[in-house]
Amino acid sequence: MTIRIQAQSDIDAPIEQVWSILLDLERYAEWNPFTPRIDATLVVGEPVVLHVAMKPGRKRLVQREQCSANDPVGFELGWGMTMGAPWLLRANRVQRLTRRPDGGTHYFTEDVFDGALVPLVMALYGADIQRGFEGVARALAVRAERG
Repeated sequence: MTIRIQAQSDIDAPIEQVWSILLDLERYAEWNPFTPRIDATLVVGEPVVLHVAMKPGRKRLVQREQCSANDPVGFELGWGMTMGAPWLLRANRVQRLTRRPDGGTHYFTEDVFDGALVPLVMALYGADIQRGFEGVARALAVRAERG
């Protein structure tokens, strides 16, 4: 089974500015409500440790993944994980920026979940992940537009 969770926003700021915010992991706590801390080098193949606030006011979930994309030309950043055998659970998140004709930026994020455990993961966390992604899309726009 494959499930996709997505969010997006239009940002009135140049793509290079938005990209620099996405890469500045040390400042995520200042703006990112869903993943206020990420420990990573963002080198493809290297570990990415996500400290995820699934529910406001609760202990953060620590998720260990691997950097799958860091493309400064295509403005794409991603990470993913496999739990056990690939048929059990795989997830891969991508954050992609595109330049709008008016000089602004379109932000798109998607996590693709695949495997036998997807129904369980969605039952436990699906709504929280969707809420989190939407919160990141809004917060990134606010952060970039404030300069």
